[in-house]
Amino acid sequence: MTVQGRLARQVAAAVAVALIAAGCSGGGDGGGSDDGTGTSDTPREAKPADTTGPIKDAALAAGSVAVTRTVRPGDAGDRITQEEIEVELTEPPSGRVLHVGEEIWTLDVVDGIGYLKDQSERKSANRWQRLSAAETTERLEDVTLDGLLGVIDWASRITKTEKATVAGTAATCHSLTLGPGATAGDGDGPTPQSARICVDGDRRPLELVVTADDEVTTSTFTSWGLAVEALAPPPALVDGD
Repeated sequence: MTVQGRLARQVAAAVAVALIAAGCSGGGDGGGSDDGTGTSDTPREAKPADTTGPIKDAALAAGSVAVTRTVRPGDAGDRITQEEIEVELTEPPSGRVLHVGEEIWTLDVVDGIGYLKDQSERKSANRWQRLSAAETTERLEDVTLDGLLGVIDWASRITKTEKATVAGTAATCHSLTLGPGATAGDGDGPTPQSARICVDGDRRPLELVVTADDEVTTSTFTSWGLAVEALAPPPALVDGD
């Protein structure tokens, strides 16, 4: 056999091996290739949790926050409710809440023990009630990490992401459509349908606006990582066990 003949046979064999290898790789279906680890190079569709999950993680990592939360009902005759909150996002929690609305009360929680000063209906402004563990947990439902940010877990779609300035801070704002599992905290209020959350460069929330029917709840977040100074009231002013 001539040299040219041997070279022709070697080239043909190499081409055949290459074709067999290509067929085994699954590349003939027009899809993304596989690198042998089961990972395709086809881009994965982004999910809302890819955005909202890191936001909650950043809040938890900060450990504590101050929040002003305002609820504006759609009916002009309904009273606006406002809360001033300082809370540690830890267990057991410590924090302070001033609630002004149909009821007026102050809640101090020190290492998971709650003290309530009820100023509604002309009640004493000086006496405190020590709460049971169950009562403390109930009062704190809306000021835990899930109480403050849990609604974004129900994002079914991110409709817009844009840059903005919030309280003088450069922010990224995400507009969310909320799924049917979203709740209004205690389940008695309207079901939230949409939200807009703005975060800083560390993904910590600056503002959260939740719309439920025509009721709008606005939470502004400041002082991430602050030292919460929750102090138990003097024993002489405390009622209860």
